[in-house]
Amino acid sequence: MIPLWTTPIDHEPIQNVTVPDWFPAAQHPDAPAGALLDWLCGQGSLTQRLTAAGPNDFRVELLWQGIQTGRSDELQAFGLASGEPLWVREVLLHTAGAPRVFARSVAPLQTLREARVDLNSLGTRSLGELLFSDPEIQRGPIQISRYPAAWLPARVRAEQLWARRSSFGRGGQSRLLVCEVFLTGWPPAGQPHAMETSPC
Repeated sequence: MIPLWTTPIDHEPIQNVTVPDWFPAAQHPDAPAGALLDWLCGQGSLTQRLTAAGPNDFRVELLWQGIQTGRSDELQAFGLASGEPLWVREVLLHTAGAPRVFARSVAPLQTLREARVDLNSLGTRSLGELLFSDPEIQRGPIQISRYPAAWLPARVRAEQLWARRSSFGRGGQSRLLVCEVFLTGWPPAGQPHAMETSPC
């Protein structure tokens, strides 16, 4: 069982990190092109898309889950003061034989108390699958940025990886912030784009 109050041990100290500079996907001054931008901007379920991209081997690897002081960009997104604690869940999403996406989901503790499901009991279930199965949950605009290597697990750490984040909630209120980082080698070179006329 993942301990609730333990700090992840393979993250570098937060003071050494430049916080991501999040932009709306369509407004980033140096956005990537091609298939990567298509994956960053995709509005559908990432779980479903990764599942379809592999030989039926999609799985969620739970790295850590618990309470942690929120990072400055996360707290700003919720309108919370510096130093406030957040519920945090970090996972690796595997498909096609390897981890392809690092995902970090955060929520205010009030969300944890009000949630209709026990978020702490998700285990290796996909949080995205849960979110997209509830028609009352609305997704906010997608933002993109390069992601600090120091915030990634050591075994998948790399510089200059692209990430996206968006909020989820009911009634226009942001209750959950999900950040997804596309790891080295994903999407594969030459992969066709999704059938979206304007992904951003």
